[in-house]
Amino acid sequence: MQDLLNSKSNDEIDLQELFIVLWAYKLFIASTCVLGILLAGYYSLNADKEYTSEAIFKLNEESTKGLQIGANLSAMSSFAGLSLPSKKSLSIDRIMGRIFIEKLDKRLNFKGDPYFNTYNQNLVEPIWKSIIKRAIGLERTPADVQEAIWQNILTKYSKSIVLEDSLDGPIKIQVKHAIPQRAAEIANIIMDTIISDEKDRKNKSQDQIMYYMSNSLAEALSELEISQYKLKEFALKNTAGPLEIFTAGSLKLDTLREQLSRASELHEAVYALSLILNNKSTNQNSYLILRQQFPIVDQVEFRRVLGQSEIISSWTWPEANLVDAVLETLSERKSRLVSKINVSQIEAEQSGITLENYNKLLRSSKVAEATYTVLIEQVKSQNILSGFRPDKAEIYEYASSSLIPSSPNRNLLLILGALLGLFLGATISLMYAFRRGVYYSKESLITGARAQLTGSIKSIILFRNKSLEYISTMLMKKSYSVLREMAVEIHKNDTTQVVVSSSHAKLKGNDVARALASYMQSESTKIAVIDFSSKVIKPDIHKEIFSVGPFNVYESAGNVSVLRPDDDITAMELLSQKEFNKNKQFLISNFDLLFLCADNNDAISLLRALEGQKTFHISLVRTRKTKSANISLMRTLIPIQGLLHD
Repeated sequence: MQDLLNSKSNDEIDLQELFIVLWAYKLFIASTCVLGILLAGYYSLNADKEYTSEAIFKLNEESTKGLQIGANLSAMSSFAGLSLPSKKSLSIDRIMGRIFIEKLDKRLNFKGDPYFNTYNQNLVEPIWKSIIKRAIGLERTPADVQEAIWQNILTKYSKSIVLEDSLDGPIKIQVKHAIPQRAAEIANIIMDTIISDEKDRKNKSQDQIMYYMSNSLAEALSELEISQYKLKEFALKNTAGPLEIFTAGSLKLDTLREQLSRASELHEAVYALSLILNNKSTNQNSYLILRQQFPIVDQVEFRRVLGQSEIISSWTWPEANLVDAVLETLSERKSRLVSKINVSQIEAEQSGITLENYNKLLRSSKVAEATYTVLIEQVKSQNILSGFRPDKAEIYEYASSSLIPSSPNRNLLLILGALLGLFLGATISLMYAFRRGVYYSKESLITGARAQLTGSIKSIILFRNKSLEYISTMLMKKSYSVLREMAVEIHKNDTTQVVVSSSHAKLKGNDVARALASYMQSESTKIAVIDFSSKVIKPDIHKEIFSVGPFNVYESAGNVSVLRPDDDITAMELLSQKEFNKNKQFLISNFDLLFLCADNNDAISLLRALEGQKTFHISLVRTRKTKSANISLMRTLIPIQGLLHD
């Protein structure tokens, strides 16, 4: 069998041989398929039936025409910083959750339904099971009855309820139950509960938005009133024009700073002039240097302060005491301007703080007013929309009682039964074929025998259990190529003894030996045939018998003689005698060719007796009957030169 299932070149499975093996047991495989179909049909007829009901509906269907209240409300809510519930897929986890199932139980009474509630608190375990559990430490502890019931209901609910949902498509609810009316009832109630819960959720969400917006409006109104009150109090305590006061103070401060800058410039120029007069370097060059350093010297204002001519080309040096007096006057003027600037700067800072507070109050008032204006409009819109709460759920199909059970699926069970029968039949067939160890194809049989010459037994099947006279007559009428080729090979090997072994073939070795001997006989060729099989037909005692040495001729035709021992022992018993080879040599000396034939196990014994001798071996084999071990053993004892198969 291993030779059949393995390829010739490697260890991979030969699919052709595998198919041949399976085809050899096709009736058994077909029987297992039929048995599998019958068992599947019996199970489908006796199994608990389940019916499936389906309800189809849709939630949150948007409208594209007419009053688009949802879109307007969403836009206003987004502008106000709010968000409305968006369209989304139905939460399957919520539908399959325990809270939802407990809510359904009030209407459907799952506890009283034996299909869902399979818990039996009065169940008594068998003694053997209790003993095993105590032995391995799995002794059952008392359980909470109500919790155990709910666990059973939840498990059965998750297996019996199927919810298919998509973002834009419809929602499908499939319910399985042993009673079709009950399945339809459960599906419709689940659909109704989902629609009702979704509507309540939307209404609650809208009420919460309205409540939130109302509170926000109240807070905005309170903030507006507070900001306006603070602005009024500020106006009463302070001037009504803080911006104008701050602007005037800033202008005054700029003017004083400009005057201080001018006075400082005059003071520096007069001080430099005072130094020149004190040094008594009143020449034209000193004037030019003074003029270059202090351009204000040529201005009218400087000359007026010193009492000089306003004409630029005329310059006279003033008196030193006059310059000192002017310098002192300018110093006092600078001090006075610095004091005024400090006072003006303090006033400007105070007016700036006042202006900042005023702007804060004004800004808060405007923000509060804007918030209040937006919210009041939102509240007005919400008040208008609060009374419009459409039910957008659309039911496509109510669940109805199913007429045909959905479980068990009889067609599927029959197919599975057939496949299981096919698999089991093929597996058992392969195991049986492996155990038998026989050849199932002619190709594998020829490969295992390794014979030089092969032929078919069908061409000489007419010679089975025929006499030599009949065989001779048939050979004269028709030419047999198989016998001719065998005869040619025997002559080519130049041997005097031929062994014909049969391993469960349709022809016995004696049949082929007779036919081949009849074909090869001639006037110059004498042939003897000895059948070493245990089951040999005894010769007719009334027939005249001739003897050839220790053998008797109990059938002859032409130069072909069929021999057997002259004693009561069989030919097979001669193999164990010491004189076997001596007797065989005697026959070879009296006959030109000696045919020795045997069948099945007797053939193995004959080959063992002839092992090592020059012998032409012809083997008769049969597919599905001849074992590979026998072929291998015979080939090891004496190589097979000729092979006849059927």
